[in-house]
Amino acid sequence: MASFRERCIHSRQGGRLASTTTADIDELVAGLKDRPRVVLHFHGGLIDDTLGFATAKRLTPVYEAAGADPVFFVWSSGLLETLRGNLPQILNESVFRTLLNRVTRYATGLVFQQPGRRALGAVSTPTPRAVQAELAQVRAGQEPYARLSAPPEVAPMTEAEQTRIAAELSADTELAERTREIVNSVLPPETTTTEPAAAARDVIGGRAAAATLMSPDVVADLAERAGTGERALVSTALMVRKTVRVVAAVVGRYRQRTDHGLYPTVVEEILREFYLANVGAAIWGAMKRQTSDTFAAADDEIRAGRYFLDRFAELLASGTRPQVTVVGHSAGAVFIGNLLDDLVRRRAADDDPLPADFRLRDVVFLAPACTVGHIAPVIRRQAELFDRFRMFTMTDQAERDDHLVPFLYPRSLLYFISAVLERDAEQRSVVTPIAGMQHWFLDAAATGPDSDDLRGFLRGDATRTVWSPVDGGPGLSAGARSHIAFDDDREVLRSLAAMLAD
Repeated sequence: MASFRERCIHSRQGGRLASTTTADIDELVAGLKDRPRVVLHFHGGLIDDTLGFATAKRLTPVYEAAGADPVFFVWSSGLLETLRGNLPQILNESVFRTLLNRVTRYATGLVFQQPGRRALGAVSTPTPRAVQAELAQVRAGQEPYARLSAPPEVAPMTEAEQTRIAAELSADTELAERTREIVNSVLPPETTTTEPAAAARDVIGGRAAAATLMSPDVVADLAERAGTGERALVSTALMVRKTVRVVAAVVGRYRQRTDHGLYPTVVEEILREFYLANVGAAIWGAMKRQTSDTFAAADDEIRAGRYFLDRFAELLASGTRPQVTVVGHSAGAVFIGNLLDDLVRRRAADDDPLPADFRLRDVVFLAPACTVGHIAPVIRRQAELFDRFRMFTMTDQAERDDHLVPFLYPRSLLYFISAVLERDAEQRSVVTPIAGMQHWFLDAAATGPDSDDLRGFLRGDATRTVWSPVDGGPGLSAGARSHIAFDDDREVLRSLAAMLAD
């Protein structure tokens, strides 16, 4: 019986082999000859290599007891360290708290106004003190403004409203002071304004200014607009424009029905506008590329996923035909999506040994962090790729109760990925539906070919979704109430064992 470490394929940046060698994979695949069941397990992207190996050690006896030989893909991203380190610090910054107050104030007046009043040019906003009192509730574990319900239709911001808000913010002494603090922290005495701006832009994935964790480009732009020779005379025009843009973005999300509630949406939009470089967006993108690159053709170095599938395809062609289940937790579902894409590529290649009739037995997602757009094309080819699909993930209420940053951001990791970390084809931060979110699944406004096809597929068979926590019987039960708990939840593991046994 192989040890858990011998069952691991350890990869690094670019999907290249790390501590695992090609000889290790050769031996691992050879040990699967004539075995009846094989599980390919992809852990989540929040954990590092050490925890990835710990997951393999913990789950090896679980899979073996169910009669399956597991293979674990171990990789790391550093995302959790970034989120744990930077997010609480960002959300407690003085400039963030000022922006939070101002954006919340104006968004409240624009979104929750009585019907028709905005059309008459009357936009009433709460006072900064009233907003501050409401925001203080977050420290007691209460979500500010959670009681408010938006009207059925929310009008876009008018030019007149934007002009009025910009004028008020331009006269805001607290916002001006926060701007001065940032600029003064990167402008040393008796220097030109271009040098510190360039230095700020040189910072990658780190602090650009002593006063803030705002993105280096944002800090650099603020520094470039500082008054030459007199650092106290700082123009707040850029800060005002960006703040107005955040208010408009919040209003826009209510119009499009992609909001996550007022307080979370305001937090998300401030992060997107001012802090994107330091909230893990680049790491998230690099991590997803790693799960794709590992199946790329070898160049100077062997790619872990591709080499394994090369050897495994040869084993299948030799006559060994186990039932194969793939299990992906969180970003592991992104990994699986790319694996399925590679199976499609192999089917189309005349010289690939993968048998034409090979199909996976089960595709199992645990709190998947993949986008709807990533997985929908694979689901459309279900008939040729796999027999059965099952997604274990949280109800929306459980998702809302699983706070990524307690007392500061009252939504789950998947909410944060959806609203802040995902990017479009032009690498712009954009609100994106995530497959593992019941919030997306139940949202009638989330339409389009990908959403319609994936939702239709999931609804086509009630056993394809397990909304945790739930007692649904063998193979359909889950007790997880947090994103990280799914691969260690007793009920989920029992359900996996039941699926492998039937």
